[in-house]
Amino acid sequence: MEIKICTTKEWTKEEWFTYTIGFGEVFKKKTSISYFQRKYTNVEGGTSYHALLKDEKVGVVGGCTILPCLYERNKEPFLIGLAVDVFIRENYRTDPLMLRKMYKRLCILLIQKNIVAVMAVPNATAYPYWKNVVKWKDVGIINYWMLPVRIGNILKRWKLLNAFSLFYTHLMIGLSVSVAIYDFSTYNYTYKISPEGGFMQHRYEDGYTIYKDDIYFYAFRIVDEEGIKTAYILDATKCGKRTTAAFLKAVKHILQGNIDLILYIGKVGCFQCLFFKTPRKLEPKALHLTCDLLSSEKKYADIYNIKKWDFGLKNYDVR
Repeated sequence: MEIKICTTKEWTKEEWFTYTIGFGEVFKKKTSISYFQRKYTNVEGGTSYHALLKDEKVGVVGGCTILPCLYERNKEPFLIGLAVDVFIRENYRTDPLMLRKMYKRLCILLIQKNIVAVMAVPNATAYPYWKNVVKWKDVGIINYWMLPVRIGNILKRWKLLNAFSLFYTHLMIGLSVSVAIYDFSTYNYTYKISPEGGFMQHRYEDGYTIYKDDIYFYAFRIVDEEGIKTAYILDATKCGKRTTAAFLKAVKHILQGNIDLILYIGKVGCFQCLFFKTPRKLEPKALHLTCDLLSSEKKYADIYNIKKWDFGLKNYDVR
């Protein structure tokens, strides 16, 4: 088998076709070539970076993709690579170090393209491999914040509890109105995604509800999670800062529909009483933010500190 290191613009028609087949087989998802073309080109610089594992007869049987994204460190721009869509078709998993080889080969291109670090939130199966074999380092665990609107529907029993959770929801909204009067400013994180980058310009194009005026912005997506109607808030800002008033406006919009649960995943960054931090044992899955620092510059030595990071669903939908 051959490892091909390339940009998105260098793929052949045959590679697009066989890649889509392989991805669908591994992840049990129906995807289209056009979906991947949008995903891999709606990024900084208009192209992503790939390690493609190819079989001479079958075509692409595995892949590792890095999306280049513009980030800021204390308002100074730099490039982060977001690792996504890593797979090898089952019949071709003969070498346990193959993913490591693919990624290490790809890193040569990433360094040439001035990618400072690669970030990822691997799933529970992949996490031990990337940490122990590829030697990515932990940054920290991303927090879930919850507002249970209809707890009986969430538990799928004791529907009478819905009345109590609805009362609690409106109580928190009432308290938040008072808090929003002061609207404490958000914490200024060292590392955050740049709103000017190519990735963010296309971030909310597929399946998201957004609201934007001269003051407020928020974005959310409603998903049926095994019968639980769940709203995921990706971001909520007032004058460019995450505040209680912005979250409150987003929650009120979401509650116009028949919602069971509202979740925000990431750093809240402001004083608020709408959501409570979900206990680890109740989280649907642990979201480990990991990093591989490619740059030797000393100023990035604090990149492994979760307290320095504003990272959540806005950066990448890892739900």
